[in-house]
Parts: sequence; structure tokens; C-alpha cells
Amino acid sequence: MEMTGNDFIEVLAEETYTKKTFEAADQATIALDDLFAFVEKATAENQLFSAEVLINEEEPISLRLETSLINLPIRYTNAIRKIVINDPETEVSLYMIVEHPLVTKSHLIIKKAASVQSFLDDSASVEEKIASFFNEQIEIINQNKIAADAEENSVDQAEHDESN
Repeated sequence: MEMTGNDFIEVLAEETYTKKTFEAADQATIALDDLFAFVEKATAENQLFSAEVLINEEEPISLRLETSLINLPIRYTNAIRKIVINDPETEVSLYMIVEHPLVTKSHLIIKKAASVQSFLDDSASVEEKIASFFNEQIEIINQNKIAADAEENSVDQAEHDESN
């Protein structure tokens, strides 16, 4: 699947790409099978998309797969426009995106999974890579939650000690 920069900008500006959200009650109930089934169908039909698994926790975790020409979330239309305007036909890729305040300082991490064509050629190995990436990022979020809670508890304890 290939697309020129200007064609890609038009799709984003007119929002003619497909958006899909799957919900998970918590980290224990994340089922990537539905996400992967959607992605397999959409890529086979040469559709551009943004597909998300939203983990409904106190602070929701967004796990997304998006088709794009560059490694920016497709909602950043203005930034993408500046970068890809007048670009020649380029291969469309599949990007993995995780958003949560504790994943990175910017609250977002994005990484290329594969080109859409590579995904179509061997979806099983790309899906394995995606699942592994999402698991790693969730682990980082959980470790950062533990560290933040420990820091908060030590501050509370210090304040308590000072008041006594």
C-alpha cells in the first residue's frame, strides 16, 4: 500500500479513515484478537485507520494501531501536513502507539510495527511484535505507578513525621 503525501493529507483533513475503539475493563481483560481481526480486514481492504484498545482504569491506557506515512499519531494533522506535503508516493506503515501519563514524559510512545505490505505478508509475526510492545509499555506504566505511589507515600510519611 502506497500513498502520496498530498493524498494522505486529504484523507486526514476529510477524516475519511476508519476509527475503531475496543474497550477493556482492566489490564487483565485486554483481548488483542478483536483489534488484530479489525487490522487484518482493514489492511486487506487498503483502508487507512486508527484502531484503539482503551483500558478503562483510573487513568485510561490507550493502545493504538494506526496506518500512516510518518511516526506521528494521525490526529496531528497540521504537523503531518507540514512534513509530508508534496511527498512522492511512499509506503504506508503500521504504527504502534501507547498513551498514558506514566509511559513517557510526553505521555506518548510511538514505534513502527511494519509496513502495511509486510503486515499483509506475515501478520502473525507482526502481531506478535505488537503484543510484545504493548506488554512492555504496560509493564513500564505499572512500574512507574508503583514508583509514583512509593514516592507519594514517602512524602506523606515525611510530612507526618514533621507534624509530630
